[in-house]
Amino acid sequence: MLKVQKEYDDKKAIPGFDYKLRQLVDLWYNNHGISLKDHKYRYSRLIAIIERIGNPKVSEFETADFVEYRTQRLRDVSISTVNHETRYLRAVFSELDRLGLYTGENPLRKIRTFKVPETELSYLEQDQIALLLRECDQSRNNHTGVVARICLMTGARWGEANGLKRSNLLPNAIRFVDTKNGKVRAVPVPEWLIEKIRNVSFPSPYPNLFSSCKSAFRSALDRTGIELPAGQMTHVLRHTFASHFMMNGGNILTLQRVLGHSDLKITMRYAHLAPDYMDQIVKLGLSKICI
Repeated sequence: MLKVQKEYDDKKAIPGFDYKLRQLVDLWYNNHGISLKDHKYRYSRLIAIIERIGNPKVSEFETADFVEYRTQRLRDVSISTVNHETRYLRAVFSELDRLGLYTGENPLRKIRTFKVPETELSYLEQDQIALLLRECDQSRNNHTGVVARICLMTGARWGEANGLKRSNLLPNAIRFVDTKNGKVRAVPVPEWLIEKIRNVSFPSPYPNLFSSCKSAFRSALDRTGIELPAGQMTHVLRHTFASHFMMNGGNILTLQRVLGHSDLKITMRYAHLAPDYMDQIVKLGLSKICI
């Protein structure tokens, strides 16, 4: 009995042991989360998870509790969503431990994320690109066409292109600052695109070049009759850039830098489109020796 009491007293000495899970998330947010680019989104997702779990005491929250939660959650949302939630909450414990603000067990440490089956990456053929740009140019929002062209010519995400500022324009390149991974990247573009951007965008002194035109793009895409897999409405422009870059003989490492992928494995999804992708196996392999 005395041993059990001592173990409990030792645990009570752990920072955060008597907190509710919401308090632990608040501690993480105030000391680290607020510095993240997507801090508001991440925090709201964490609070939603905690509310669904029932905001237990940290001392009573065990691995099995989260396993049960995610099993039930899979009935309503995708595997990717559950994987994101697992990573978000696991990171709260890990980061607080790193900061010395929580030194107890991380109940999500041993939980693996689910394997997500690879989805098909659609891209537009040249005639579809021409059709889409025509419809974009006819939109009421006259920024739609040029934002679509920026995505198609640089592989930028829609938000990165639509959120460009005047200071991001260089004589022969566009510098993307507000990126998904927080890293700045500059992508070369022809002079005519820079000229077109300057002619169509808001005049100085407005810092932002464009108004929000995602809904105008959606309408333009609907008018073309082009069908895309779910979730690839604006992302198809990025996939189209990457696919045509590789089909035209582009280098996979260059593509990685242009797209801003931190992991080459993500970029490798486009490797099979290179014209000499499989030829090199015969050319550079041991076929001559093995005759």
